[in-house]
Amino acid sequence: MSKLKNLGVNLGLTLGGLFMGVVIGEIGLGVAKIEGYPKIGDFVDSAPTRFHTSDPNLGWKLKPGASGEWNGEGASFVQVNSEGLRDREHTKTKPPNTLRVAVLGDSFTEAIHVPVEQTFWSKLERKLGNCEAIKGRKNVEVINFGVQGYGTAQELIMLRQKVWDYSPDIVILAFFIGNDVINNSPKLEYERYRPFFAYDASGKLVPDMSFRNLAPIDRNERAVSFVDRMPSWIVNNSRILQVIKKVDLDRKKRELSEDFTNLSTQNLQEPQDAAWQEAWRVTEGLIVTMRNEVVQKNADFLVVTISDPIQVRPEAQKRKDFMTKNNIQDLFYPERRLEKLGAREGFRVLNLSEQFQGYTEKYQVCAHGFENYVPCAGHWNELGHRLASILINRNLCQNLQQSQVPKKQP
Repeated sequence: MSKLKNLGVNLGLTLGGLFMGVVIGEIGLGVAKIEGYPKIGDFVDSAPTRFHTSDPNLGWKLKPGASGEWNGEGASFVQVNSEGLRDREHTKTKPPNTLRVAVLGDSFTEAIHVPVEQTFWSKLERKLGNCEAIKGRKNVEVINFGVQGYGTAQELIMLRQKVWDYSPDIVILAFFIGNDVINNSPKLEYERYRPFFAYDASGKLVPDMSFRNLAPIDRNERAVSFVDRMPSWIVNNSRILQVIKKVDLDRKKRELSEDFTNLSTQNLQEPQDAAWQEAWRVTEGLIVTMRNEVVQKNADFLVVTISDPIQVRPEAQKRKDFMTKNNIQDLFYPERRLEKLGAREGFRVLNLSEQFQGYTEKYQVCAHGFENYVPCAGHWNELGHRLASILINRNLCQNLQQSQVPKKQP
């Protein structure tokens, strides 16, 4: 009995000490005004910004009618139309004598970082209207279907669910070299609340919509702390737990940045392991599937590669140092791979990255980056969008002119 009594006393003293330690800790943090992160709700919203909302088929989408100022990276007034597009209103029925171009893409295409009139798709609409192949004969509409964070899987679903309602004559896939391959792989992508595609036993590419069954707190493991799995009333009444949550999430944020940097370098290399090989295989399959569906609708298909910032840095030495450090043989490996795919499968690929590099190096300017963000990094600035509009317009206009040349009779 004495041993049990001593054990009970020791346990009581230990628990009492822990309780007093917690009390002192709570008081000390309060006096020092050290704050952490409270728990807001019981889920992690998968929508990237306040202009987006969750979607059971796409993971997220732009919120119809949303509007407001964006002052994160770059600046603009964001207006989402009634159909959930960052664009003006468009009738679904194509007006007579109109050439319609649909643009699919991610945040570079959504482009909330610049005003609408500076986006490449808005500039493209104005430029393409002056193409000799259609000038005076047709109106031009370029419709923006880009959504932040989308990979090729979501863009294919967007094509099927929304784009065909507008009967486009041309479909452009804006493919971001920086993370589109990653977005298409459940083994590489950390944001799990999205659809994926995979090859089944028969070799058919099929959708994987299992994200719908994810518990909200499991949608993005990098956005939640183990503290978030505790009841809200405990977390929001404990400064210690809120500080622990802040420390945990700050650590995850640093790890995410390091992981993304590592993954970004692998985008520019031959696949090194099975996960990357499969990611590329699925990505190429998605693009070919998209091409097939576009051709079936009697429309033209163009893949446009969007540069990773390091590819188009104006300083040749910085690009060389990056390649040496990361053992990269060809800074344009992804573009070369997609060009080969296009040549093999019969669709055009417009490589913007190399042409951007030539311009930025010649004039020592940055096509990426804003004053309120990291210089020469992140998304296209106004110059990037302007260059893209010029090059895409040139490609489309030349193709339209060639299609009008009468074929020689045998």
